Amino acid sequence: MKQARKQLTIIIVLIMICIFPNLLTAQEINGVKNYPAPFLMTAAGQTPDALMVKIVAQKNKLDFTFEALAEADDLAGNKTLVLVMGVSMKGLGSAGIDMDEEFDRINGMIEKARKDDIGIIGIFAGGAGGRGGRDELTDSVIAEVAPRVDYLVVIKTGDKDGYLKSIAEKNSIPLTYMNTIMDMNKIVPQIFQ
Repeated sequence: MKQARKQLTIIIVLIMICIFPNLLTAQEINGVKNYPAPFLMTAAGQTPDALMVKIVAQKNKLDFTFEALAEADDLAGNKTLVLVMGVSMKGLGSAGIDMDEEFDRINGMIEKARKDDIGIIGIFAGGAGGRGGRDELTDSVIAEVAPRVDYLVVIKTGDKDGYLKSIAEKNSIPLTYMNTIMDMNKIVPQIFQ
């Protein structure tokens, strides 16, 4: 039931982004950091939230590649890595991998990005259902990935407990909050101006 509700919410948000793009404005976009394109985007944890970010990037004609199961070698030719954090057991099952394999995949990409001086952006768009619901698997991905990125973009409702903010502060990582998921429509394109 929870999974069906989350999928319905994602579909509604995607439709709203596509139908009303010019009505959506970010309330706090001061301090958005810029990163170069092209960029490689993947889901760290196989979250369907990555599809929202992908649609925003496509709609804004950003220079990127989306690979659900991207590996370190897929970084070739890219200047930035975008990791959309969150765990979907259904997504992992569809991909035919478990959490250990997913951690190995993501760690390999982060290590390669560091070696090749490729910027890393972590996005958490899961909202209260993900972080607020104390999803232990999503927390484990955030704990593994967030401290190792160069920049965090987070939906404010997904960080009510300040967990991501504390990671950002502890590791001196710039953080931009999206007040609503609709803010993604302005913030993501602004990152890659």
